[in-house]
Amino acid sequence: MNIPLKVHAVVSDPNTEAQIVILKDEQNVELLPIWVGVTEGNAIRFALEGIVPQRPLTHDLLRDLLNHLSVQMEKIVIHDLNNNTYFATLYLTHRRAPEPEGPGGPVEFTIDARPSDAIALALRAGVPIYVTEEVLRKKSSENLDEWLERLKPKDFGSYNA
Repeated sequence: MNIPLKVHAVVSDPNTEAQIVILKDEQNVELLPIWVGVTEGNAIRFALEGIVPQRPLTHDLLRDLLNHLSVQMEKIVIHDLNNNTYFATLYLTHRRAPEPEGPGGPVEFTIDARPSDAIALALRAGVPIYVTEEVLRKKSSENLDEWLERLKPKDFGSYNA
């Protein structure tokens, strides 16, 4: 089963230069932190804060390209955790025009993606973000609780929902 998540915040890891994307379920029961690079964290933060750069960022370009090609992103799913690395999939639909020889119609397909890219693109496209129950079971809650206890309010970036 897939569990819907929302991006709660993007915070700086006080021990490294990495950014942490904090995802939470609607009941605030499940918490999923994903460490990403500074560039990826900023791309997600820009989308959360509605910042529109003067020139399109890579995720803006990809969203516009998908739209131009009549491909709609339906959702993203963070589906695996292996050696502290998360894996995500984009779920897409191509809206094909009817063909003279056949029915045409929508074609569904998936593309593997880094979770940071998938999240940044999902926020720009306004589509849901999901995580599988298996990934939530795999994450280490002991280390997470310890890390959360060390956080201070100043560690949170400019976005905190």
